[in-house]
Amino acid sequence: MNLRIVGATTAALLLSLWCSEPDVRATSRTLGSIVETGQMIAARFDHAAVLLPNGRVLIVGGIERNGVMQPNAELFDPATRLFTATGRPLVQHGWGVTATLLPNGKVLVAGGSTSCESPCYTASAELYDPVAATFAPTGKMTLPRAEARAVLLRTGEVLLVGGTPVIESNPVLTAELYHPSTGTFTSLGTTDLSDVTQVILLNDGRALVVGSSGTDLYDPATGHFTSTGRMTLPRSKFGGALLPDGRVLIVGGQAGGAWGTRVTSTQIYDPRTARFLPGPELNENRFKLSKAVVTLKDGQVLIAGGAEQPEVYDPTSAAFVPVGGAKLDGFCFSTATLLDDGRVLLAGGYAKPGGSGVNHAWLYQP
Repeated sequence: MNLRIVGATTAALLLSLWCSEPDVRATSRTLGSIVETGQMIAARFDHAAVLLPNGRVLIVGGIERNGVMQPNAELFDPATRLFTATGRPLVQHGWGVTATLLPNGKVLVAGGSTSCESPCYTASAELYDPVAATFAPTGKMTLPRAEARAVLLRTGEVLLVGGTPVIESNPVLTAELYHPSTGTFTSLGTTDLSDVTQVILLNDGRALVVGSSGTDLYDPATGHFTSTGRMTLPRSKFGGALLPDGRVLIVGGQAGGAWGTRVTSTQIYDPRTARFLPGPELNENRFKLSKAVVTLKDGQVLIAGGAEQPEVYDPTSAAFVPVGGAKLDGFCFSTATLLDDGRVLLAGGYAKPGGSGVNHAWLYQP
């Protein structure tokens, strides 16, 4: 998110801006269907969700409404379609937390906001063990971060980049690595981006770091960031996913800053040319969907957040097609998690004035 703010109170207010119903383009064709599933134990948005080796989904952190963080965690079981409580995190991670599955099957849970009344971002990190269903401490990040982006590299390390600025003159422009072998974080120094909204692992092992102000490539072989192509239409609060041919799809977002206009436009980044080119238009304008875009097993891309009706990008026809079935009443700062059987769990979010989160969940069935 592009939250250049003073204090976390303002950040929370920006998080809960009304996500009004966007315009919809008429079309008769649909791809797949949305069905309701069991409700979450807690209402939440801007949480983290990750698929575990046992096929369940861990959901942790988030915020119910301004000033009310969710300090707990829960599991979704695709077999029963129910949510159950699991071990309680040692630290309240709140909104903007990251959760990354490690090669050893544990989950790194890092950062987030501990409250909304003052600059309150945490550097704390912990490991969730799916076998024991418990959280245990690990090393602290080099800096407090909320709304950082994290990705598992092929080296087995976790790259964490960016985060919400504490004050206008002090944005988090740094990156760091988590080393599972030692349980420690090391700094990678600064980037030239004023914010980071997406970090996507490319087929060659590099990580594409995309912000509203520009784009970097992180190369694990050198440990350095280098600038690459810039989006033709700068935006924030967008979604992104890797396409089967190695390109990266960037969808929706908000142009013109924190109070700007939501867009239907998309961009496609090609690593071979290091350029962004305009892609096809979405059926609906969308924003606040950074954790709700996922590449399906057949190579299509589900755009599940930012509007009440999800849609699917079909790389073959280079077109976006609406999804049928139930509508979503939580689609801002929701999560989408690809399950082992090809379905996708859509969880939480908010949509109504006031920004209160929902405990509703849905399944996308291809």
